[in-house]
Amino acid sequence: MSGGKKPGRVFPLKGNQLPAVDPQDNVWLSASAGTGKTQVLSARVLRLLLREDVAPEQLLCLTFTKAGAAEMAVRVSEVLASWVRMADTQLSADLIALGADNGPATRERARSLFARVLDCPGGGLRIDTIHAFSQWLLAAFPEEAGLVPGTRPMEDRDRDALAHEVLADLLAQWEAQGDTALTAAVEALSLRLGPDGTRKWLMRCAEARPLWFGTGAWQDDDIANRVRGVLGLAPDADASSFADDCADGSAGVNAVRRVMWAYDQWGTAQAQKYAMAAGDWLLGSPEDRFTSAGALLAALFNGEGKLKYQANLEKKVDGVPALADHAFDWLQATATQAALLALVDYLAPALTVGRRFALAWEEAKAREGLIDFDDQIARAAALLASPDLGPWIRFKLDRQFDHILIDEAQDTNAAQWSIIKALTDDFFSGEGQRAGKQRTIFVVGDYKQAIFGFQGTSPENFEAARGEFARVIGAAADNANALRPKREWKGLQDLGLGRSYRTSQPVLDFVDAAIAAIGPANLGLRQDAEPHTGFDRPGQVVLWPPLRPLADDPEEERGEGDEAGWLPAPERRMADRIAQQIRHWLDHGFPLIKDPDKPRNAVPGDIMVLVRKRRELAGLIVARLYAAGVPVAGVDRLRLGAPLAVKDLMAAMRFAAQPLDDLSLANLLVSPLIGWSQDQLLQYGWRAKGRALWDHLRRSGEAEAMATAERLRELLRRADTDVPQALLHWILTGPWSGRRRLVARLGQEANDPIDELLNAANAYASGNTASLAGFIRWFDSGEGELKREAGASEGLVRVLTVHGSKGLQAPIIILADATGDPRAARTGDLALMEGERFLPLPPIRKEETVGPIAAQAAADERAMLEEHWRLLYVAMTRAEEALFIGGALGKREKEPAPDSWYARLAALPGGQDLGDDIWGEVRQFGRPPDAIADDSVAHSDNDTHMPEWALRPVGEEPRPPRPLAPSAVGEDRGAEPPLPSDAMAQAARRGALIHRLLERLPAVAAADQEALARVWLDRTAADLDPASREELLQAALKVIAEPGFADLFGPDALAEVPLAATVGGQVIAGVADRLLVTLECVTVVDFKTARRPPASLDQVPLSTRRQMAAYAAVLEQIYPGREVRAALLYTQTPQLIEVPAAELALHKAALSTAQQTFDPLLLE
Repeated sequence: MSGGKKPGRVFPLKGNQLPAVDPQDNVWLSASAGTGKTQVLSARVLRLLLREDVAPEQLLCLTFTKAGAAEMAVRVSEVLASWVRMADTQLSADLIALGADNGPATRERARSLFARVLDCPGGGLRIDTIHAFSQWLLAAFPEEAGLVPGTRPMEDRDRDALAHEVLADLLAQWEAQGDTALTAAVEALSLRLGPDGTRKWLMRCAEARPLWFGTGAWQDDDIANRVRGVLGLAPDADASSFADDCADGSAGVNAVRRVMWAYDQWGTAQAQKYAMAAGDWLLGSPEDRFTSAGALLAALFNGEGKLKYQANLEKKVDGVPALADHAFDWLQATATQAALLALVDYLAPALTVGRRFALAWEEAKAREGLIDFDDQIARAAALLASPDLGPWIRFKLDRQFDHILIDEAQDTNAAQWSIIKALTDDFFSGEGQRAGKQRTIFVVGDYKQAIFGFQGTSPENFEAARGEFARVIGAAADNANALRPKREWKGLQDLGLGRSYRTSQPVLDFVDAAIAAIGPANLGLRQDAEPHTGFDRPGQVVLWPPLRPLADDPEEERGEGDEAGWLPAPERRMADRIAQQIRHWLDHGFPLIKDPDKPRNAVPGDIMVLVRKRRELAGLIVARLYAAGVPVAGVDRLRLGAPLAVKDLMAAMRFAAQPLDDLSLANLLVSPLIGWSQDQLLQYGWRAKGRALWDHLRRSGEAEAMATAERLRELLRRADTDVPQALLHWILTGPWSGRRRLVARLGQEANDPIDELLNAANAYASGNTASLAGFIRWFDSGEGELKREAGASEGLVRVLTVHGSKGLQAPIIILADATGDPRAARTGDLALMEGERFLPLPPIRKEETVGPIAAQAAADERAMLEEHWRLLYVAMTRAEEALFIGGALGKREKEPAPDSWYARLAALPGGQDLGDDIWGEVRQFGRPPDAIADDSVAHSDNDTHMPEWALRPVGEEPRPPRPLAPSAVGEDRGAEPPLPSDAMAQAARRGALIHRLLERLPAVAAADQEALARVWLDRTAADLDPASREELLQAALKVIAEPGFADLFGPDALAEVPLAATVGGQVIAGVADRLLVTLECVTVVDFKTARRPPASLDQVPLSTRRQMAAYAAVLEQIYPGREVRAALLYTQTPQLIEVPAAELALHKAALSTAQQTFDPLLLE
């Protein structure tokens, strides 16, 4: 199997792939990049399913990502589906390729597997991520896991909003209780870390659950003592504990005194300054000397641990080197102890606040019925490890799963491994609970691709788990062989895959050279890496010269909206060059020869641009490619609030919630949703200081502003009643045509953020009482991420982080920011260990990084650098045929940082320097393929000559007749008096307001109609004077109060009723203003706001009578057998004019041939 073009295809297994899929063996498979591990994993599943003693529901496959789980499920399903009706010869070939028996019984079982998989519990194989499995486990045993009914996974915004609520409640509680110590601790944290840093620190404390819960949990009254213990101090240590070491006569103090004398003996003015510094220190008390030892150390010694001007001192004073070493060592040790004691004063209050927050956080999650991803893993692991419930739960699971397969095992953290170990706890106890049946585990991963340390994973976990399973399985095999010698029981089969089925050999040679130069140990490898073997075909690695700052570069430059952000000029030039380079490849050809029989030139989908970090550079590269006309997908992940389409839609939502928010309204006006230019905003929006923009627009007499204000009024009207997701849907698909306008301006990539915003609105409504203000507050509380699936970018240039590219590949890979310094991107999230518990530390300053904290920081830096180099390995091995490496330097950089990818790769020997039109000069490794002429490019899988008729353009498809819209047919086109434009606008506005009052008032109790209508008019028509509003109100009330209209405005009548039917082959569709349906009769009424209402039917325009005939014809189709009556209600008078049946019949005959003529604006 593979991700090839033919679904369900089975490829022969080669080398160690074949023994790895033996269903009787326990296998630990180390698979380098591109070696077909997914194929082997899928083949292992097929081999297990082909066994008579294995049922589909007995398999459990755990993967790292949802995409990986879906890919494996699709591969297996496609093969099983193809086997159902496959010819015997081909089926036998597939079974042989898998290393399976191909006899009649096996073939018969193979044909039945597709149905068996569909029939198994759950409707298919259990192929899950570890999180999905944990969620399933908790759902199966909710009471045992301590979950309340209805508990649901927590989304990012739920998390952020709840964290804000918990902290606010705690601060209010402490303030009310007068707990000044805790509020002061929060203030100190905020001053030191900032608001965002404080929230991040508190959430780290909340994640450290073992520290606050269970046996030996930390308590408020002993936090300071516990901190001292972790820092290596005595529980009761303070400054007085070290006073004796700083008292007169102690060895250290004597050494400082001798240093003072040495400087004094030198006698220069400079020497006297240092002598005075030592003398001032000696004048202090022992406690003062202790606390100021660090300051004295910095005053007397340089960065190399030498006394300042030591060489001069040595000429004047004997024994200075030994004295300097002694004084330095003592001062450094004393300063370290003083710094650690000072850290206790910083950490203890911070951890006390963190503990209180963590406890409140757990209570809040339980109250709201929420559980986060870390909770799922922790609770599942605790459930399986419970001494009381664990054995029973494992017993239930043991009766279900006999074979467990683990993918991407190098990215599995300790808690996840504990789940896997618990699931397999009884697999290797004798023959397990199922006598006579061997149960297996299959693990595949690659130490070199362990790159998710920020999620708590560690390649050391991978190695430790391998050792433990090897020991347990080996002992079980030895036992079984001793008891049952007739059958050979094997230990854990440790296999490796090194043959790449992805990459050209020249690229892999470069990868091997890079690993050797960096050093396998610096990747965290315990032994030398095996050389990679790939395809013997041309391939190339090209180093582009790093782009350096120029003398005339501006300090900083604003990018296109927030997509680009603030970027240095070199990075902006890098994005420009990459776009120029890709455009050149597409215009002039870039040869690809992965299939030697069908060489071709590259297309956009063959190119992938990778960045180390998801920063503004990725967005700018996308923008530059788009501007160059290159088909490109958006970045793989982005903050939901960042895309311009989302900003525009949220501006509309913010205006709907708060019309006097000038900034939101201005953003909305110049967005594609309204479409004003900046000049129009200035022209129509300029106003006196202190006047709100909305107040100004709705009172404007300009036609453009009035039309826009009416559109905005409809938004405000809907905001009164619509839930957020409904309002968004109306903006996108209603009269505003928001989606079409946004996509036309911003490109197809705007669709994903729009859809995700709709999903966010639905998610908000599912867990909250929906309100517009509540949704905006919920949306602003966090930064949800939008992830584009790889399959959605087919045929487009992809711009991804290296982490996001895991599991993907492309013929051409560009590393766009290889010059970055890994140390510049450190997060500083330190943690110390207390036994098996992690103690999170808030950000620590450089001068505070001493003792065990310094040791941990150094260890973290080593681990970070090891992952940095493994990330480079992953990036390079995405390439199939060509790898291009470049980057931009920072303002103060003259060369790439020594530990940057570029610096290490540029130091590799070999390569050829070549001139280049875009980059000036490049360095090329390997050998590129020969150019391919345009007419020799293979664009398809076959070279069949197409007949002329198949290449002839097809004519335009005939368009069906447009539906007849009665309201448009009945448009009053009679002559109008020559009124000024403002008078015409006021008349139209008056009619529209009466129309809406007639829609709304019938649903209101008669006693309340006048008061509520007056309130509505005051709000909606505030731009009209009170007398005009009163005239409108009385006109509407007069219509409703007319006895002859009572039934039309009674409780049985319907307002704004959509109607559609086919009459004589013509589709007629429209909306009736008022409809009254009884058992005998159907009455339709259309409101008219003509400024000169007719006095009788004879004066009603012909087009209006035809409109009513259309309504009547539709209703006769909908309500056959009932009398249909039609009437016009002129609101100006008011007056009801019924159109007689004979008049209606006269105009119905013309409907079947009527064709609608649309105003182009109506089609927007």
